[in-house]
Amino acid sequence: MSATRVLDGVLRVLAEQGVGALSVRSVAAAAGVSAAQVQYYYRTKSELVRAAFDHAGEQLLADIAAAKPTTLMGVVEQWLPLDDPRERRARVWLAYAAIAAADADLAAASARLDEELRHWFTDQGLSDHAAAQLFALVDGVTLQCLMLPLSARRALVARTMVPFLDQLEADG
Repeated sequence: MSATRVLDGVLRVLAEQGVGALSVRSVAAAAGVSAAQVQYYYRTKSELVRAAFDHAGEQLLADIAAAKPTTLMGVVEQWLPLDDPRERRARVWLAYAAIAAADADLAAASARLDEELRHWFTDQGLSDHAAAQLFALVDGVTLQCLMLPLSARRALVARTMVPFLDQLEADG
């Protein structure tokens, strides 16, 4: 039994049922393990959620590496919920954000992760200001995409992300 199986169970519960359904019992059922096994790896709900979010982040980085995007838009597209796997990951992010808003430890971890991501953007040549704007825009577009059917999401990205990134390139 590995912790990865438990984490996949957490991701499944968060993506398919939402944060309200998250419990040791629901995770155990989704992972096909006992509740005791879930608690063996993660003693608190915060630990479980943080580990699952980190696991989803590792999946995002692996997807970006596999896609080998050559543009900033290519990287951003890996983030946005434009297909089923990315939608699942975005729903996990949304659940994590909801929990972090009420959990000081997760909020601090989230702030550190956000700072790392903004630094990644600045390492790609963006100013601090542009990186913060892009990060906020990605968050907002992700949320808006989750409210739309998959078929309408690319149009939203074309109206919001593409002009912003085009302007960044022109200013750069």
